[in-house]
Amino acid sequence: MRVLLVSANREQIPDPIFPLGLAYIAAAVRQAGHRVEVADLCFGRHPLRDLREQVAVFRPDVIGLSLRNVDNAAYPLTVDYLHLHREVIDSLRQVSHAPIVLGGSGFSILPEAYMDVLGADWGIPGEGEQVFVELLDALGRAQDPSGISGLVSRAHTSHADSTPPAPVVARRNRHWAQDLRPARDLFDYARYVRRGGTGNMQTKRGCVFRCSYCTYPLLEGNRFRCREAGDVVDELEALQRDYGTHPVFFVDSILNFPYGHVEALCTEILRRNLDVSWSCYATPVKLDQQQATLMARAGCQSIELGSDAADDRQLRRLGKSFDAETVERANRYCMNAGMNVCQTVLFGAPGETESSVRATCRVLQRMQPTAVVAMTGVRLYPGTPLTRLLIEQGHVREQDIGLLPAFYIDPAVADFLPGYLQQQAVAAGNWVLPGLAPPLLPSSQRILRGLGISGPLWRLLRKRWMHCFNRGKFRRPHTSWGVPNHNHSVFRPQVQVPRTRQREKHPHS
Repeated sequence: MRVLLVSANREQIPDPIFPLGLAYIAAAVRQAGHRVEVADLCFGRHPLRDLREQVAVFRPDVIGLSLRNVDNAAYPLTVDYLHLHREVIDSLRQVSHAPIVLGGSGFSILPEAYMDVLGADWGIPGEGEQVFVELLDALGRAQDPSGISGLVSRAHTSHADSTPPAPVVARRNRHWAQDLRPARDLFDYARYVRRGGTGNMQTKRGCVFRCSYCTYPLLEGNRFRCREAGDVVDELEALQRDYGTHPVFFVDSILNFPYGHVEALCTEILRRNLDVSWSCYATPVKLDQQQATLMARAGCQSIELGSDAADDRQLRRLGKSFDAETVERANRYCMNAGMNVCQTVLFGAPGETESSVRATCRVLQRMQPTAVVAMTGVRLYPGTPLTRLLIEQGHVREQDIGLLPAFYIDPAVADFLPGYLQQQAVAAGNWVLPGLAPPLLPSSQRILRGLGISGPLWRLLRKRWMHCFNRGKFRRPHTSWGVPNHNHSVFRPQVQVPRTRQREKHPHS
């Protein structure tokens, strides 16, 4: 069969991201003997016109459409991608009668809602390498595919429950990366490296942690499924050979857990004397000096620590399995090893107070990481522990959690956060507040990448000249959330909050 795979993602800030998941799907489809073409909408001045022309020439029998994100998850500067997804579907329908199959992480979070509003024929929540091939086989034999496990259709969706279906990974035995390499050759991978400053790879799927707001366990399963270190480094070595030396970002939810996984990976890189720089997401859990030093020796130059807070009570509320002291130690170990460290934090979750906000900020000041990315408000997704709790407590209605971006901000800090966080950003000079100020202009990003600057751009915030430039965005702090964006909802329950919780005086914070 002729199969067209479409990457719908057009977001290029802070960087264009190579569609790794779709590349795995393309590899599985090609391995099954089908003819595959890819339409990548990330680049080009007229992506929809180019898409229609490609469809008209290729005449696909089946079209797979990957939706990477629902929105940018930033409040209040929320960018909703639904209208862009609609444009793609409309363009495909104009020139083809081929069935359209939806997939990708964005779709998998809200499969029934997307099936309903976009009018696709089939959808695959969760992993699609095996399910999509089974669907193609059934369609090629003119058989009814509705009995395929992990497949949804418009005729079989129910709106009674907005919780995403259980990940397909829990019902299948085959390992997701068994005998499979992403089909990067079908994409312009080199352009992603050039424009985004890095390539990407995945060493495992799933997550055993229970962060209250997180969708990873829903999308990939609640256990780790790891590739062998030798297999990973084989791919890493091939990337450097085929596309030239370039940095790589490991897209795992966290790379340094379970203990022993990243150690085996680093040991294999060192054994082969492979000269490559890389970066990753990491957790403070079990991150000791030995692990940090080994990662740095093996080429890890930058690490993003998903601490989320540095206040013990707030960490517990977020479902974290570590305390503020662990956050500080992990930060110190990484910096001692010579790595750049970006602390990602989340303000405004249930239970947040002015005291907990100030406590986290004081710890950040002590740690002095390379950069801080601070999100305001918690994006609510169906099926997460936090969303279920808020529904049970009556703060949020189940029907409000859908395609319209929904955020929660604790009323105790709703009026306090905008001005205070911008004051912190001015004082530090290395903070990024994606919801309150654009992190980067497209023109600035293109200039920096054109100058040959690779790797995560937040690393530049260690430079004094970048401190001055970054502070300029917050010289006149907005003390409110500004003009409401009607393309999202924000929940601030009207509850009685003690005066001491509303305004706690800390003049020397």
